[in-house]
Amino acid sequence: MTERRQLALSLARWVAALALLAAVLGTVWVGLRARSAGIDYYQFWIVGRARAALDLRDAYSDQGRARMAELGRRLARTTAQATGRLEFCAYYRETVESFATPFLYALVSAASTGDYDTDLRRFQAASIAAFVAALAALCALLGRSAAAGVAAAALLCALSDPLGSDVRTANVGELQVGGLALVLALRRREGAGLAFAAGAVLAALVALKPTLALAPALLALALLAERRLRPLLELAGGALAGGLAAFAVGAHFLGARAWLDWLGVLGGLERVSDISIARGNFSLAQWVSERGGPGLGLFLTAGLALAAGAALWLGSFESRFQREYLAIALGGAIAVLGPELVWLHYYVLLVPLLLFPLRPGAGAWQAAGALACALALLGLPLRALTRVENPEIAALVYVFAAWCAVLVAVAPRVSLTRSASVR
Repeated sequence: MTERRQLALSLARWVAALALLAAVLGTVWVGLRARSAGIDYYQFWIVGRARAALDLRDAYSDQGRARMAELGRRLARTTAQATGRLEFCAYYRETVESFATPFLYALVSAASTGDYDTDLRRFQAASIAAFVAALAALCALLGRSAAAGVAAAALLCALSDPLGSDVRTANVGELQVGGLALVLALRRREGAGLAFAAGAVLAALVALKPTLALAPALLALALLAERRLRPLLELAGGALAGGLAAFAVGAHFLGARAWLDWLGVLGGLERVSDISIARGNFSLAQWVSERGGPGLGLFLTAGLALAAGAALWLGSFESRFQREYLAIALGGAIAVLGPELVWLHYYVLLVPLLLFPLRPGAGAWQAAGALACALALLGLPLRALTRVENPEIAALVYVFAAWCAVLVAVAPRVSLTRSASVR
């Protein structure tokens, strides 16, 4: 194939991928005009408004939550908005469920104009852009074309229930996937400061939402398995610097005790919110608990972390980057498989893992297995075919598909003897 023909083919792929993305995003954006859009973002946003209007610092107390809820209703009554989204969220959220980190509240507040509709649109646009860029980057890092990643992002925007949930509620799953892609891009090449930067980004991601807390630990273990001590030390230094910076930002925004207050309320979500499977908590531990079984969240998370660590240590990999990629991907997967709280939109974190078996040279059966798992995890196609609306059945399908996705990605890598990676 001549160079000109290759260029023309590449251009055609990009045009087709971007056209598909534009068509899908146009439809998605129309759907985001619903009054119910942004019910999660509202809870991030109102903390910043309360901090500015009331000088509120006790965002995690019952009194502080009541004051924020009242402020939201007052803003809804006094602010003229044609969409009615602020009014809907303010009255839908009778109690502000302030369980996010001080760092997340500080970032949302820093980007806020004070106008809810404007801030919500900007947040959703930035989140979708981060997700599309993440898939383009992940596909390129794995040896596929970035255009294929854009096309995949378009299909997910059109068909994925978890992604649709994250977009509609305006939570941070898309930003988390974007952050993981950035970490992997920084680790793809060796260079001065790149490992330090990767550590800082990982620390910021954990401070943003601690569901990814195991990702830095698994990446550190992958580096240790490769006997790459210098990048490991740089990664640790970056994580320390990034963590301290995030801590300082959160403490400056909500006060010196903010992080201790946040830790103190983490176990109280059930007191103010319905986290049942019927409300979309698709967690294996929750499914067992609702049937009278023991609390398995901590056990599952610890067991999965140990199993992931063993696979990374004993596994056979074609390159050191493959080991590191899988470490980051497993960090996202454990956030879905282990805890007792796994809202539907958390399943977006499985995207890096699902892409891993689709890289060139992975094998046809791995690709087929990953695609089968992805089809089940999309939700929408399977729901349309089976017409099953029972949330308990849906939860089991998601959990089973997620476990299968982990097995498809990890099983071929595991061997009884450690083999040296191609450097």
